[in-house]
Amino acid sequence: MYSEVNPREKFIKTIRGENLDIPIFCPAIYDYKVNFSNSRLNLFGQSRDEFIEAVDKEVEFLRSEVVTCGYDIYNIEAEAVGSVVDRNNGDIFPDVTLSMINNLSEIHTLPEINELRGRMPLMIDITKHIHKKYHEKVYIRGAVSGPFSLAGRLYNKENLILDCMINAIGVYDILNYCTEVIITYINGYLDEGLDVVVFDSLAAPPLISPEIYRDLVRPFHQKIFQYLSNRGVQIRPLIMGGNTLPIIGYLSKSGANQLLLDYKIPIQDTKIILEQSDLAYRVNIDPAIIANHDPGYIGERLRQILGELGHYPNLLLGTGILMPNTPLENIQFVRNFIEEHYQAFFGK
Repeated sequence: MYSEVNPREKFIKTIRGENLDIPIFCPAIYDYKVNFSNSRLNLFGQSRDEFIEAVDKEVEFLRSEVVTCGYDIYNIEAEAVGSVVDRNNGDIFPDVTLSMINNLSEIHTLPEINELRGRMPLMIDITKHIHKKYHEKVYIRGAVSGPFSLAGRLYNKENLILDCMINAIGVYDILNYCTEVIITYINGYLDEGLDVVVFDSLAAPPLISPEIYRDLVRPFHQKIFQYLSNRGVQIRPLIMGGNTLPIIGYLSKSGANQLLLDYKIPIQDTKIILEQSDLAYRVNIDPAIIANHDPGYIGERLRQILGELGHYPNLLLGTGILMPNTPLENIQFVRNFIEEHYQAFFGK
């Protein structure tokens, strides 16, 4: 670190395009949290003490500036509505395997959710405890689903994508329902003074077209981020993986003030976006490179990325979702390489 600014303040400076310090490194440590526990893929994320211990190790071993308290992120709201998460196989990540409804005419059968249910209180309590423990030393946030991704849990996602073209009214109705559930969950975090990250990768191209995103999905993103803004939330990230280049203009008007540029987006396009936008962007490193290559190759790729993008004051550095088989030392190498690069860059 090259300043006295704490990570949350530095995040805000990045959003304002004012960060002249080393960019914040935000590796995607979600599934990977199981490696910091004695649990298995299918069972982690249910125990308060186990989760807190895993985050303690994440901070210790990775020297994390930013921690997202999430594991099977897209399951939390779905569980609260009544979905069953399959945890029967210890080698498989937990997931919702059965839809709550078989067609969009059944939306009225979904329960009204106007209070915290399922694991919502657990995840908020975990995040609150960790936030209190690290205070300003680490920026701690909770994780919530986006409306399209939640809809794809409650209703078959292939049918949901098809219905975007043949039953837009039905899709609107389920997205409206999901948005209300998500805002209920968000309220639980905000009432404890906690920030959140919204994840909605099911809405990224090519799964849906730019026009469908603009007309059907974006209005609900705008509703969520306007709500956050009205509650005085300064940091409003929307995380959508994949090649979001075809919708980047629409995303920039979603109300989010921090977006993601995934590793699938060509670096020259990423450069243009960073130059022309007044938002912050997390630029992802391909997680397969970190998982499957030696430090020499990883360093070569990092040198290219930092050489092209490292001077932008609205840049955050991240990774795609790191799988549990990623060598810990490779993640540590990335952080060390970034710090050493900027040490030379700043002449310190």
